[in-house]
Amino acid sequence: MSRPLLVAILLLPLLGCATRPDREGMRDTAPGCVIPEAAAPAPVVEVPPLPWLSERSNAVAASIGALPALHGLGTPVRGNEALRRLALRQEVTERVLLALLDVSSTLAMIDCEGERGDQLRTRLQAAESRRARQLGIASIGLGAATAVVTGGLSFVGNNAVAIAGITGGLAEASAGAALLLGGADGQLRHPRNLLREAWERPARSTLFPAVVWRHLSRRDAGQELSELDALVLSWRQDGLLGAEGTPAAARREALLFGDGGRYDVSALEARDAMLDLLEARVALMSRDLRNLLLELRALPR
Repeated sequence: MSRPLLVAILLLPLLGCATRPDREGMRDTAPGCVIPEAAAPAPVVEVPPLPWLSERSNAVAASIGALPALHGLGTPVRGNEALRRLALRQEVTERVLLALLDVSSTLAMIDCEGERGDQLRTRLQAAESRRARQLGIASIGLGAATAVVTGGLSFVGNNAVAIAGITGGLAEASAGAALLLGGADGQLRHPRNLLREAWERPARSTLFPAVVWRHLSRRDAGQELSELDALVLSWRQDGLLGAEGTPAAARREALLFGDGGRYDVSALEARDAMLDLLEARVALMSRDLRNLLLELRALPR
């Protein structure tokens, strides 16, 4: 056997190793995010909106249960009512403060879930980079060996040259196809799934704080979509779930909204983008709470 042909044969195992996705160690090793079950929501007294509050402030005040106290503040001051009004202001302020803490805790939970996915994605990308280098080396070696073998066999006969050329070409094509079609994946578990809650939109969430969930799912008069409805619509419009109605979209939905499974880099990127959009919707509640306090400060004391 000629030495160049022997080199080509020896390079074939390297090609085989390079084309196999590296599954060893490709699982979520970060500690799971502690997502406590949300406490039962306190009863909220439904009262009409206030004309002297903006639409957004009315909505967030209703979500945190502050509208009854605000109704008391909207009445003219009569006699010695300073203490009563101070108590009402304090009640509203305390509700706003508690809601801000709930928003902060929700954002922390979303950040933690995103970080778990980011760590796994970093490991998968590193594995794919190593695999691409191995495939590149194997392809170069196979190409060089094929050229040398075909050149050496040209003195033997055309059939031998053709066989060597076809064999080398198929090996190089296999390396290119493996680079394009293959990829690493890893295990990521999320039995307490924030995305599933947002997707299913139950009347009461078991993961989100009650005031945050009320605000996200609230649909006031004249509103076609709640914050959660708009969020799910943006997931679809951005193509994060795939083409609607296709088997690929069904598999991605089962993965993202289930208890977890094997993720590739593309699925992890989609999950991260969905968590970012959810985080943005929750963070906007802080702006509404701030505006409510500003409108409260404008009231006569």
